[in-house]
Amino acid sequence: MKKNRTSLYLSILSVLLASGIGYYWHSAGLDDITVINAAAAVFIAGLPLPYMLGKLLPYTRGARQAKKNDITLASDSQLAEIGNIDTLILARHGVITEGHPYVSNLYPAGISQNALLSLAASAEKQATHPLGRAIYETASQRGLQILEANTFTEIPGCGVEAIVGRNSIRVGTLPWLKREGIDISAELITKNDQLAQKGHSTVFVANGKYCRGIITIDDALSEDTLKAIRKLKRQHIHTVMLTRENKRTAETIGKKADIDAAHGQLTVEGKLREIQLLKARGTGVAFVGRGQTNPEIAKAVDALIELAPAPKTMPVTNEMDIADSPAEPHNSHAIYLHSGLLWDFAALQEIGKQTLSRIQTNKLISLITFLLILPPAAGAFYTFGFPFLPAWGSLAGQGLALILVTINSLR
Repeated sequence: MKKNRTSLYLSILSVLLASGIGYYWHSAGLDDITVINAAAAVFIAGLPLPYMLGKLLPYTRGARQAKKNDITLASDSQLAEIGNIDTLILARHGVITEGHPYVSNLYPAGISQNALLSLAASAEKQATHPLGRAIYETASQRGLQILEANTFTEIPGCGVEAIVGRNSIRVGTLPWLKREGIDISAELITKNDQLAQKGHSTVFVANGKYCRGIITIDDALSEDTLKAIRKLKRQHIHTVMLTRENKRTAETIGKKADIDAAHGQLTVEGKLREIQLLKARGTGVAFVGRGQTNPEIAKAVDALIELAPAPKTMPVTNEMDIADSPAEPHNSHAIYLHSGLLWDFAALQEIGKQTLSRIQTNKLISLITFLLILPPAAGAFYTFGFPFLPAWGSLAGQGLALILVTINSLR
């Protein structure tokens, strides 16, 4: 829409210039044929045809190159946004990790391991977050008793709360349970610190006012993503992880994945704040996820990259907002990488930079053509004895500019 308005304004400007030049020379007493020729030449010289074609052709070519690389763009103009990206925010689940979280250990307090897992699974039965689903699926596979919840509430960035029978069960983060006034033993808090330092995700389980234990959940780092991060570093693209996980867990995972920055224990509002800080520094920011992304996060970034589901696996999702991953993008404005590999972003950005380079060169060609044609067309040298540039001369100049623009766009 913006580029259409620019072309419209330039077209209106050419009409105004032609009218002004025609009126000036008519007032100077020149004959009508000369006046009409000058007005027509100025009008043709001012038409933004090279400018319009100089943007259309590079975008069209870039979109075709992206399609050859199995990348779908919501609009061709997204190539300009991608060309300016220098920071990628990577979702943890399904991007940095493989997206298949599993229960790795149980640390009960006053109850058995099976009782701890059964308690958590009863609360997580309706959960959409991958950690909650991992707990429920593990309990189901072990054949444990899973009770129906009377009420269920999922609190983004915190955990879930459910009424099972007459018991109030909370499964979630340590800070959230502390805010809820849950009694957590010093032994469990110490254990949580030890687990976080090793990069484990920890989930606390509370029954009533007492914490009944910790469940650790792991998710293997994606080898494809680790290779992609190394390649992105060579292209001077920074990578950042924003997660609700414990800060120590986030830092440990960030070091293992060789990510430039990892910020943990963030709510959606905290993630938005970090994004705004990055953009305030003049950084072009894109979010990379797999599956549905929180709408607020999607609006806050300059570009949204969605990875296709990992092949030969169950559908996976990102930690922002969870849903099953389809064969097509969840987000209508997202750039969709059909390969499901972050590696392809490097190729996409190269296409974006080439597109921007061609557009800038085409703008320069358009400007030079305008500056060369307009003065003689307007009669700037008439008082020095030089004739007006005829209308066909302006048309020839525009034609030459269109040829140069086309050649540059296709090179």
